[in-house]
Amino acid sequence: MSLKRRAAFVTILLLALLIGCLAARADVVITEVMTDNGEYDTNGHAYDWIELCNTGSKPVDLSGWGLTESKTDLYAFAFPSGTSLKAGEYALIYCCGEDKNTDRPQNKTYYAHYKLSSSGETIRLTDKDGNEVQALQYPKQFPGFTWGLAASGTDYGFFAAATPRKKNPAQVYETQAAQPVIETAAGFYDQAVQVTISASDPVYYTVDGSDPTVKSKRYSGPIEVKKTGVIRAKAIPDGQLPSYTVTSSYIINDPAITPVISLSTDKDYMYGKKGLFVKPNYNTDWEYPIHMEYFDENGVRQINQFGSFHIVGTSTRAQKQKSFAVYARTAYGGENRFHYNPFPERDYEEYRTFTIRSTGSDAFYCRMKDLVLTRLANALDIMYLAGKTCVVYINGAYSGQYNIREKVNKYSIAQWEGITDKDLIDHIDIIKGEARDDQVQNGDPTDWRELRAFVKSHDLNVPENLQYVTDRLDVDSLFTWTCFELCIMNQDLENVRVYRVPGGKWKYVLYDVESGGELRDNAVYMLLNSAKAGKTLSSQYSLIKNLLLVPEMRAKFLARLAEVMEHSFLYSETVKPEIERNEELLKQLLPRHFTIYKNNNMNEWRQNVKAFKRCIRIAPKQVLKLVTECLKVTPEEQQTYFKAVQERLEVTNAEAME
Repeated sequence: MSLKRRAAFVTILLLALLIGCLAARADVVITEVMTDNGEYDTNGHAYDWIELCNTGSKPVDLSGWGLTESKTDLYAFAFPSGTSLKAGEYALIYCCGEDKNTDRPQNKTYYAHYKLSSSGETIRLTDKDGNEVQALQYPKQFPGFTWGLAASGTDYGFFAAATPRKKNPAQVYETQAAQPVIETAAGFYDQAVQVTISASDPVYYTVDGSDPTVKSKRYSGPIEVKKTGVIRAKAIPDGQLPSYTVTSSYIINDPAITPVISLSTDKDYMYGKKGLFVKPNYNTDWEYPIHMEYFDENGVRQINQFGSFHIVGTSTRAQKQKSFAVYARTAYGGENRFHYNPFPERDYEEYRTFTIRSTGSDAFYCRMKDLVLTRLANALDIMYLAGKTCVVYINGAYSGQYNIREKVNKYSIAQWEGITDKDLIDHIDIIKGEARDDQVQNGDPTDWRELRAFVKSHDLNVPENLQYVTDRLDVDSLFTWTCFELCIMNQDLENVRVYRVPGGKWKYVLYDVESGGELRDNAVYMLLNSAKAGKTLSSQYSLIKNLLLVPEMRAKFLARLAEVMEHSFLYSETVKPEIERNEELLKQLLPRHFTIYKNNNMNEWRQNVKAFKRCIRIAPKQVLKLVTECLKVTPEEQQTYFKAVQERLEVTNAEAME
């Protein structure tokens, strides 16, 4: 072969190889996009995601390829070395805004530092040499639905159901059906009610709380609701995405004396194979869709929107009556906020989430202790969780007495602190439990851990050391929290939350105190470092114990203890009205509640409330005695700090000063 012919052959061969590489590269396609996800993983995350598929017949090496929504940073996410997609294989890239990648990604799952916009943008796929493989512009998205390439491989559009790592449906849609309107007002009725629905498209409905499908009943005229129940309706026409579901609850011949919460969700989410009410699933953080209606004391529906829920609590997860958190979510046609505030002592206009709580460990006793005791902190400068007694229905069935509560998270802390800047909110540090400081709820625990380590290893009587601590810790917050826990003699002191806003100091939250209200001396010993608390407990709560070794801090603490008692624990002035208000309400609610939950009865409940009252009256005097013992308070100090409050206690708490 001549030199000229050989050169031509090599050129043709190189061109063939180049064409083959380009063809193989073009086989990798963005096949599905999710920007407003309603499917939550086991850690409570619902990330945006992008699906890639190798639609060709040969493997493609993706090492060094970039995937981005940026015009300039084409490698905002870069596939690690060794990444390859076999023919027909998928890769799923979660756009979570943080680095969660490992050296050995499983099931071709990756995490990008950016998030996707539901308003529409362009996703760019670039090979390692800077060549654009695909620039895919997607339109404004319908929350909860995905957009991608139809099974035909030619048309892009919306899918009725997400199919990550699976073949996409053949049918795509461009528009979504309008929501039907339930014309008959939700709420309370003395007798059966005729429910009317209006819509321009075919409507399907359910009466058991499940989400309607084409297999549900088709609406053809008014629906008669004879007993308490919930109507859920959805427009499902041909050629359009189904509408979002609308929901209305009707409570028949069952007048309310408290706020009523009606929750609606598919039974499988509660009792199915992966249902949250089924052992061991209730120990997970799985999160499922739910619809929430909130009717105020006057029967007016104030909340009516979709969200999500998951089980909360520790030991209470195994109880029949479970506690759960409900979150406002956009993924099902709702909003990311509940535009209503049920708590009179707050001036907030909205909430991101609520806890619907079964009263925790107090479910077997008074069913009011946490609500009453935290409410006593209203006059103190410490964050506590506002709450209100309510009744709950789930899928139209009466489910008992609950408390609706605020939930400790970055949003509730931001509200308490008056922070509105999103970046500051995202960087609020929250730590669960002083004795178990490795439980990070949000943010960075480094400063908290360094603070606790410093306190354990340095003498705080040295001014520089004390300054180091007071620069980082809000001592007033710690002292208020400690004094309050002492006054209620709370022995379950693991239920602690500490937080720090950017640029601020660490503060305490008064959280889950239903184990208070019992005469337990050990609660005082744990906090104040008495040998009577035992070796294990004496190593905990080092901040308060070491600060109290400093004379000026000790004086500050003793003064604060007297103030907390005077503000919150003068029985006839502050405690008694709060207990009696809740007691009268529960007297009316609990007979029905105990027909479902057999863990108590009215006679036992009355005795428990009586014991609770007595304890809260006696506790302040007992606490002063124990504090004097633990801290070796001198007669002069007693006169200085406690004389005035003791005199007032003798009057206001006199009923139990025997």
